[in-house]
Amino acid sequence: MNIFEGVEIDYMYIIGPLLVLMATMFTVTLIYSLLFKWLPKSLFNFLIGPVALFGAYLWAFPMNFGFYEFFK
Repeated sequence: MNIFEGVEIDYMYIIGPLLVLMATMFTVTLIYSLLFKWLPKSLFNFLIGPVALFGAYLWAFPMNFGFYEFFK
């Protein structure tokens, strides 16, 4: 019994934006680590989370303006 027999999902709507999200978050954290390596280790590690969330915000803002249409 397969209840999803007739359901078809185009995964490119999901995979493309997620790849861009991962690349954006990685790039922002890489820039942070290169610029702020001089911070004490505890403060540096504490701020990695908010910096990664800032990368997610940088990704979400253009998606709200229609960049998501690029992947359709």
